[in-house]
Amino acid sequence: MLIAALLLWPTIAGAAEAPVIEAIVDRDSGATLWSSANPAAHLSLKPGQEILLRGRNFGAGPLTAARPGLGPPAGGTAPASGGHSVRTSPPQAPGKELSKVLFGNVRALERNLSSYRARIDISSGVSSIAERLLGRTLDYFVEPWQATPDTWASDIYSWSDGEIDLTVPITAYEGPIQIVRIPVSGDYVLDIRTGKPLLYQDPNTARVTIDKHYAFVDVWPIARTSETVLTSNTVAVDIATDGKDRLQYGSVASSNPAEAQAASKALAAASAQRLLKTTPTQRSAAEQFLYGEKAYWAWDWNLGAVHFVLGVDWDGIFGFDSDRKPPVSEALLKDLEYKKSGIAAPKVEDNGYSMPELAADGTVTQTVLHKALIDRSTGEGIRPSTSFGAVPLLPDTGAAKVIAPAVAFNQQSFADPTPYPISMAFQLPPPFPKPLAGGETKPTGWAGYVFAQVAAPLPGYPKIVDWIGFNCAACHADRVTFEYDAAGDKVSRFFTGIPNPDWRATFLTLSGRALGLVDEEGLPLNFIRHDYPSGTQKQIESAGKAHGLLGRFEHAVDTFLAQHGIPLSRQTVDKTLLIYNLPPGATEATLFNSADLPGDYANDYFFSPQTIPIITNHTPIRRALSRSELLDGFEGAYLHGEEPEGARGPMSTRSLQDLTLYVSTLHQDDEVLRRIGVYRWLAYKGHSDWLGASVNEGTFVSFAYQPADLLKPDTFPPPPSPPDGLGAMRDAAMASTRAPVSASDPFSQHFPGLVPHVAHGANLFKDSCSRCHSPGNAGLWTNEDMQPISAAGGAEPVGRFFSPTLWQRKTQAIRTAILQNLFWVERRGLLSDGHIVSGAPDNMDGLDLLVRPERCQAPTNADGSIDLTRASDLYKKLYTIHQGPDHSFRIPSAGMRFELLTRWSGDKPGVLQQIAAPDINRRVSEQEARMVERQAYFTRMDDGYDYWDYQKMRSTYGILEFGLDPKDPQSRSRIGGLPAAPHPWCMPDSASQADIDDLVVFLLTL
Repeated sequence: MLIAALLLWPTIAGAAEAPVIEAIVDRDSGATLWSSANPAAHLSLKPGQEILLRGRNFGAGPLTAARPGLGPPAGGTAPASGGHSVRTSPPQAPGKELSKVLFGNVRALERNLSSYRARIDISSGVSSIAERLLGRTLDYFVEPWQATPDTWASDIYSWSDGEIDLTVPITAYEGPIQIVRIPVSGDYVLDIRTGKPLLYQDPNTARVTIDKHYAFVDVWPIARTSETVLTSNTVAVDIATDGKDRLQYGSVASSNPAEAQAASKALAAASAQRLLKTTPTQRSAAEQFLYGEKAYWAWDWNLGAVHFVLGVDWDGIFGFDSDRKPPVSEALLKDLEYKKSGIAAPKVEDNGYSMPELAADGTVTQTVLHKALIDRSTGEGIRPSTSFGAVPLLPDTGAAKVIAPAVAFNQQSFADPTPYPISMAFQLPPPFPKPLAGGETKPTGWAGYVFAQVAAPLPGYPKIVDWIGFNCAACHADRVTFEYDAAGDKVSRFFTGIPNPDWRATFLTLSGRALGLVDEEGLPLNFIRHDYPSGTQKQIESAGKAHGLLGRFEHAVDTFLAQHGIPLSRQTVDKTLLIYNLPPGATEATLFNSADLPGDYANDYFFSPQTIPIITNHTPIRRALSRSELLDGFEGAYLHGEEPEGARGPMSTRSLQDLTLYVSTLHQDDEVLRRIGVYRWLAYKGHSDWLGASVNEGTFVSFAYQPADLLKPDTFPPPPSPPDGLGAMRDAAMASTRAPVSASDPFSQHFPGLVPHVAHGANLFKDSCSRCHSPGNAGLWTNEDMQPISAAGGAEPVGRFFSPTLWQRKTQAIRTAILQNLFWVERRGLLSDGHIVSGAPDNMDGLDLLVRPERCQAPTNADGSIDLTRASDLYKKLYTIHQGPDHSFRIPSAGMRFELLTRWSGDKPGVLQQIAAPDINRRVSEQEARMVERQAYFTRMDDGYDYWDYQKMRSTYGILEFGLDPKDPQSRSRIGGLPAAPHPWCMPDSASQADIDDLVVFLLTL
């Protein structure tokens, strides 16, 4: 069956030619709206309008596409274990590729994205609290199947080599129209457990249930892409932006019963007839932008009610209402939770700090005295900036003002449907209030953190209360202070979409009572079966004897361990120490949750930091979050918001569309961000002379800009990219086939000394990087290939320094990264785990380390181990254990002084350091040390620290992850092994420092 299915999957690409759009036709009337014979014809289209793209070399169309309606992506098969989906995946024609049609910076949606309204499967808030205190886990949240759920329907009806039948996407607002084809290689990501193509479930419907069974169980292989990206000619177009001209099929979630009923009928019939998008949304593109901006900056994505039940005391963390006397029910709850965790309730600091809160125009609206909890790990009052990376909505030192979207400063209202349903958090019986269908949020004074109205879940509160949660801007925005004119005047401006390099998950530890912080947890079965950590099986044997469960242990070890090993391995762990040593600018999807939690995010004891991605140009991507094209790009990636940090359930279709439109505009800041980054890197490296004599930051950044352009937040429609600047210089260098590159634009003529370095860097990029980081893919600089983590999935594994994440292990691959605004990316560490970190401020040597040939100089022995006698000093520094002042990644053990990672150390601001806690009496507890000792791939050294052991992971990868022993020849051939260095692609050994500098400055222009 699998072989038959794979025959329908893409075959290896031949020498494909670039697509050519020759005509655009209105499908209803048959009228030709534009043609290559008359390229100057003015083309105007409406979202929802049905059109035909005609031409040649379009290819066979996109992988895992779906006809508009309710159907799943094509090309899936039933799992070998049995079962069938409530809607089965249709067959897929051969020759499919990773293709897309772009309207400006957004794609015509390739598949249907349904939002199944979620709920947490508990009967009441009170019973959930009782379950927690009895040591039981909350039932995980589920998404009950609906026949006609709220759905963002696909835009593509058919795709052949000469014609594409589609509708203009609802997220479109500008052109040009362009077709992008990424042919496949004919290979697949292989499953190291079987040696066959890995089969992967659709992550967007994986939790939908029907009659206590999963509704969608089909699985798909993951095709590898080729090195080629083929792009068509571009066709200029005006897209209607008025609400009466933006068309959809309606909404099943509409508050208008007639519209909801008509939309449901249309969806239900869509498998047999076309889903016509003829209903005006009555929401202009500008209104979509504003709603998306509001969702990004002002919505509470984590739901204050959820964090309240989890035990995150946001008011105390921020120091609001320190004098408030809690209701008896809350006080009782807290007492019980502290008793369970064994941690004393933190005290409130005596003096606190005052902070002004600003309006959007910079005027002070009020000054608030904050008296925060005292952090038990530092002994000091909590300061949101240094503790967990919250950025205040205030100007930095030396800046005249702060600039951020107006919605960040003002109260905002959200009506049903909200960005995702509030009602799923609890189902409370009377006399508790009903969940809110809408509500308001208010700023706290920190970017991304808001007060949100929720229905109170406990007696003693008003019916509606304001609790703090956070949103996209907390992680995916940062304040940058820069010179904006030649006089050197400074402004602090929030740039949306860049990662916050200081964001940390430490807020989960600060109240000391959060669910899962201190808990009795069992080990994963593979850990137990392989006696990891050493002595685990003896502990289980002893516990089994004590409980009378051991039986004939010596004759049925595996059976006994499978039946009783996990519960008998339970020991108390405290996750505080490990959370404090997660690299800033990264999260960890499973660390904080209980190992017994059902669902995707249970603690797996693999230390898997995942850096916060940049999303300034994320909407053209199909393969997001390394989860294959099944996720379907930004849209699918954010259908289920910040789940690991507490959010529950999918977004509503309307809000997801508006958020997508908003995020598609964030590229408007790219040129400014590039210029700031390049200027600072040149100054740090001593190359300021490349820009000429005495050029300050303001002169370089503001060239050809009006001052007002640099002193306002993002606008809609986004202004066109500057015709000259670093982007134009980069493009000229990539297009040039001769040296020297001509400097014809005003920016290049004004800074001629920079041109040859960018040009040389472009040639080095073509030679060393472009095989995977392909130009032409909508400015993403990726071929979107899923690179196998270990060699079994391909001849060149990508590897990872820290353990692969939960999702990376499921796909056994990591997508080729997007390259954009790398100066702002490298601050939080490079590669997906952020391990490429230097001792320079803002990690300004990070790209140098990444591409430097010495990083990859690590000859291997016959058994696959590294010959450290011949490995470079840089390799040994990055990838082997070393002690002393310049030590490798480590965590102190029990009884030692508590240490933490930070970029806020006073002696080296902006440099990642591990420092001792200010409180000299703060020592690592046994439970905190046990949490680290149980993690895979830490090794205790004679100085008492547990060191991350990359070489240990290289030699044993597959045992704990998949139960495969790499010493077994059959398993070894499938596992293949991790590379000597993660991302084992560096510059040639002959590269000079001048070559490295030129490549880096080119990378900073992407």
